[in-house]
Formats: sequence, structure tokens, C-alpha cells
Amino acid sequence: MTRHVLMLLIVAACAAGCAPAYTVHINTFSEIKEPLSQTAPIYVSSDPNSRNPILADVMAAKTRTLLREHGYTVAEKAGGAGYVLTFRAGIDSTRVTDYMPVSRPFGGFYGRFGSGFRGMGYGYTTYVPYLETVYVHWLEMRLYRQGENVKDKPRPIWIAEAVVGRSDAELRESINYLLVGLTEYFGADTRRWVTTTFKENDPRIQGLAETQ
Repeated sequence: MTRHVLMLLIVAACAAGCAPAYTVHINTFSEIKEPLSQTAPIYVSSDPNSRNPILADVMAAKTRTLLREHGYTVAEKAGGAGYVLTFRAGIDSTRVTDYMPVSRPFGGFYGRFGSGFRGMGYGYTTYVPYLETVYVHWLEMRLYRQGENVKDKPRPIWIAEAVVGRSDAELRESINYLLVGLTEYFGADTRRWVTTTFKENDPRIQGLAETQ
């Protein structure tokens, strides 16, 4: 999938150093010709094959909260809903080689150069390689019209994926950034990968973190 193509870019960004914010990479595809109706109820379906159904239920609750905040109507049951929204999430990991600066333990020296010239010098810095594990957290969403083509395999009208790089494998935290990022483009077509940076103290992130 295309999220794997982005892994090298995310690895490079993470290796460059930590930042007090997370950058979410988003790519969406849409066949919706008109603005998505906010009155047609949307049913958020948890993945029945999820390895962690408890986390899946939490993600579904967070998604319903975000949809309501954006003005959409949420259905508690699939029956009678105008749309069905599904999602999958996971973590990919990779190891990257980077170089850590190491300086000499002294700040300078006073020495003799050439034919008796004295001057002030400074300790040099060397770079030593080290391995770091980078975790790429990803989220995929698909929106279906309910009740259409019931005899055929359902076809999504909106497909979205988002990825974010972290130095840890805590999906419970990163899912807040992924969900907020994707719902900003709900029903829309970005036509390319776009990036959005969220600070840790963003009210949208903090509010969603409290939703269980």
C-alpha cells in the first residue's frame, strides 16, 4: 500500500530529531460529486477481525465524536443508516541508521603550531552510528453508501489513509492525531499526499484523548 512508500520519508523526518508536535500524512480518494449530506445518518462499524476489539471500540467512539463535532448525524445501528464508515489501524516498524555527534571532553587547548606559533584551538566533534527503531502508525477509512448494490460487492465512495511516525508503539495516543487529521478531509479528495502538524496541546487532540 502507499503508506509503505511514505515510510522512508517518515523515517528521515524522525531521525532528524524530536519535535513537540506530530506531522500526519494524509491521502484521500473520493467519488462523491456533491458535498456529503450531514443529515443522512452515518454508522461507524468496528472491525470485527481486529486483534484488539477493545481498542477498536474506543476508536469507533472517538470517530463518532469527531463526526458529531463536524455536524454529521451518527447512527447507533446499521439499519436505517445512509452511510457506513469502516476503519482499520496498525503499526509498521523499521530500523534506521543515524549518526550521533560526540564531542571531546574538553572545550579547547593552547598549543604550538609549526615554527613556534601559539594559538587557541577547540576539541573536534566526531559522529558515531547508532540504530533507532521508528514506528509508523497508520489508519485507513472507507465510506460506503448503505442499501445500494446490495447484491454486488460494496464499493467505497471515499477511501482515506493517514500515517504518522513516532519513536514508540503507543497506538492509543497516535490514533488521536490520525483521526483528527482524516476527519478534516472527510468526504473530500486531497488528490495527493498532504501533511498537517498537530501540537500536543491542540484542543482537538486533548479533547479526543478524553473520549473512551
